[in-house]
Amino acid sequence: MNPSIDWTQTLFLIIGGLGIFLYGIHHMGESMKLLAGSQLKKLIEKTTSTPLKGIFMGILVTTLLQTSSGTTALTVGLVRAGLMTLPQAVGIILGANIGTTTTSFLVGLNMKVLALPLMGVGSLMIFFLKTKKMKHIGGALLGFGMIFYGLDLMGGALKRFVDFPVFEETLLLVSNIPVLGVIAGAVLTAVVQSSTATIGILQDLYTTGYVPLIGAIAIILGSNIGTTITAILAAAGGSTAAKRTAAAHVMFNVLGSVLFLLLIRPYAFFINWLQDLLYAGQPVAMTLSLAHIFFNVFNTFVMYFFVKQLVMVSEKVIPSDEEDVEVRVDTLLPALIKESPILALENAKRVILSMADITFRMFTLSMRFTFENDPKVLERGRQLEELVDTIDKKTHDYLVQVSLKDLTDKSAHDHASYIDAIRDFERIADHCQNLFDFFEYRYEKKKVLSPDAIEDLTTLYNYVMDTLALTLQAFESRNKFKANQVMEHEDMIDILVRKYRKRHVKRIADIGEHYDDDLFVDILSNVERIGDHCQNIVLNVLHDRYYIEDAMAKVN
Repeated sequence: MNPSIDWTQTLFLIIGGLGIFLYGIHHMGESMKLLAGSQLKKLIEKTTSTPLKGIFMGILVTTLLQTSSGTTALTVGLVRAGLMTLPQAVGIILGANIGTTTTSFLVGLNMKVLALPLMGVGSLMIFFLKTKKMKHIGGALLGFGMIFYGLDLMGGALKRFVDFPVFEETLLLVSNIPVLGVIAGAVLTAVVQSSTATIGILQDLYTTGYVPLIGAIAIILGSNIGTTITAILAAAGGSTAAKRTAAAHVMFNVLGSVLFLLLIRPYAFFINWLQDLLYAGQPVAMTLSLAHIFFNVFNTFVMYFFVKQLVMVSEKVIPSDEEDVEVRVDTLLPALIKESPILALENAKRVILSMADITFRMFTLSMRFTFENDPKVLERGRQLEELVDTIDKKTHDYLVQVSLKDLTDKSAHDHASYIDAIRDFERIADHCQNLFDFFEYRYEKKKVLSPDAIEDLTTLYNYVMDTLALTLQAFESRNKFKANQVMEHEDMIDILVRKYRKRHVKRIADIGEHYDDDLFVDILSNVERIGDHCQNIVLNVLHDRYYIEDAMAKVN
């Protein structure tokens, strides 16, 4: 008997079910993040000091978000922002692979029967309850129900194919040649960017009895490889540390899958023995859930002892970028504040100097982007702005703790100047970001600068770049001569801005708006503000009477 299928309806069920499932995961994850607020990110930062703690945190966060891809993307983001080191990130990624087994376990418990009630209750909570917390809980329940409802729609549609000889032959081929199953699982997971979806569909098909156990396990192994695509996309164009995090994730998942592929027949025998023991040999969804759980737990247990090696290999595979900036805010040791507040201040100054270097790089990138529409330059500038924000917050909080200790007059003066400096450097980064935004808008609107405007900005930018370089030197060495040069440069920047603003108005009157628009005035204003903040930084140097005393003491 030849089976017949309503292809249109089946296709709609598969596409619609996948859409509902993926949106359910997204909605649930977003609701859980809103419930946790900013505490989730802070919790990850504070509780990942060792790879073992990172593993437990990875399990917890992935269980809450119901997506290892989401956890991995969040981890890569923290590494890009300088909030987490590579070994810490590797620990979270190891744990995320265990946490992602939660959904397959719930599918094995036949949670699908609760899909519609959960969606109904969640929707009612969203629309009729007033508090944000209850609405977020409702959103999580709605997303949770959608996950299982989407899986049910997809599974039901795909089961219609099992009576087709070609479908059965394909599944048997995957069983006989497990590497094909690994490839299929990797490709499918990379396309939908969810190993949970791949395994959920697989569990439904496995219960029909048409999917051999070895083939199903091979697809599970492949899904673990496919899920690394999220880390790769999250790290694309990112810092070296972010790329190394993604590389460690890929190596961990690929090595684990290859290891189990080599042992797939004895592993399938073990899982089959469990199925016989627990379910009288019946193919149930929980069988694949157990296969998924044992694989990830064992893989994590083995790889835990090779975290250092994973880090070393990823560093070899992804060499340092010449333009890369590595900022270690974890060097701001709280213990040092108690032991020696003066050393803590020096430690903070080193981090602030890194912040200053980043702002200088941001300005040079904004110069490049002014005259060249290069998306990579734009992306790089935004990454550096994230780093500056990270250093600003961490260093400010650190210096607040230092201020609670007894400081000498000189140390108190240094402390105040450092607080001022991080604020000014952060504001310089903000103005650089504004320049990126202005010119991104101009490029989108296909607005070009006139030759005169290009000449004006080139002259002004060069002055500002020299001013920034002098500011960094004056701040680092308390050099009053350099500080006075900054003051002179800042006066010239003000003069040039006034001059170029008048020339801009005249250009508009002479040639109309073919070249320039009102944003040119905003561009000039932001460049002028950068000069103002440079002036603020060196004023503390010029008013530093302790530097004079130190210099005289050295002469005597």
